[in-house]
Amino acid sequence: NIALLAPAVSATGPSRAIAISGNMSFENLFLVNGVVVSENIRGQAFPLFVEDAILETTVSSSGISAEYGRFAGGVVNTITKSGGNNFSGSLRVNYENNTWASETPLTPPRVDKINPVYEATLGGFLMRDRLWFFASGRDFDRPASLQTAPLTGLSYANDDSQTRLEGKLTFSLNPKHRVVGTYLDISTRKQAEEELRRSEQRFRD
Repeated sequence: NIALLAPAVSATGPSRAIAISGNMSFENLFLVNGVVVSENIRGQAFPLFVEDAILETTVSSSGISAEYGRFAGGVVNTITKSGGNNFSGSLRVNYENNTWASETPLTPPRVDKINPVYEATLGGFLMRDRLWFFASGRDFDRPASLQTAPLTGLSYANDDSQTRLEGKLTFSLNPKHRVVGTYLDISTRKQAEEELRRSEQRFRD
């Protein structure tokens, strides 16, 4: 959504994938803290970080240095927060409900339940002017249902739960050089996958 605010960027690719400067959606390069996070199918960015952990996002569509490479459209570079000499943080609770979205004739039966999504960030210093930390996290448990092919139209549960944690340490060697270490852990569990694993285990037994 941030990238779509920039000129020459549009959501005209498959499933509203981002296209830059009229090129195919898979011809872009997405970076987070200098690391490529593009997935291999559509070339879009993996949603790795909590939105409140993002410091800035830069979209380049022309005059891009050759050091990036591996793109024909544009470069989307995101930098996450690093903490600082003042402590700061945020706590957010978002509420979702499948029935709040508009319905079409092909919409499968939906679970009418309000689901909270918890997000938190915290940043500060361990050594003033020398060592800073930043941490963020997200946790949700979202009941949902999907539908098989239109010919059969059978509904099945596909509950989705996720815990996402990020930690970042920034050490300043001098005013021009910094050492940054980042830890990222995402744990996702889907009920359909759990049922499949249990079925496979019963078959082996």
